Amino acid sequence: MQSFDISNRKEFMAKLLKSDLFDSFEVREVTIHVAFKMILDGKRNKPYFQDINEDPEKVYSDYLTWGEIRKHIYELMLGTKLPTYFKIVLSTSNEKTQQISSHVSTFYLNITFKNNQTTCTTGTAYSEFTLDQSADHLWDERIKNFLFKYQFI
Repeated sequence: MQSFDISNRKEFMAKLLKSDLFDSFEVREVTIHVAFKMILDGKRNKPYFQDINEDPEKVYSDYLTWGEIRKHIYELMLGTKLPTYFKIVLSTSNEKTQQISSHVSTFYLNITFKNNQTTCTTGTAYSEFTLDQSADHLWDERIKNFLFKYQFI
């Protein structure tokens, strides 16, 4: 697990809320403090999607993707004042996780805004106990390179 302070917050938030850069991540949870506190569960309500789905054979993941709810989150954060706090918990899809490591159930990216500071923290959920932390280090390095590439840190 590694934590990264976002130095270019304006650009980071624009990419997070207005572009497709993070769209492939799955959403585990979103917490936003504005005039009131909102906690949104990223778990997909599958019966809702079965009712509107033109292709009944299509299989949906257990969690909504950031791309599916990004515009709604943007609307919730939009206003004359910044939220006093938010936390967005993203994770990799099953396919992406397996590409990185077969010993991990998912990799997390926690995005937190608190005290006017934005922080990204990595996390790893191992599917079995192991002393080998190489998958953790690999995920930390990937996120670090990603944040450097887009000049967020």
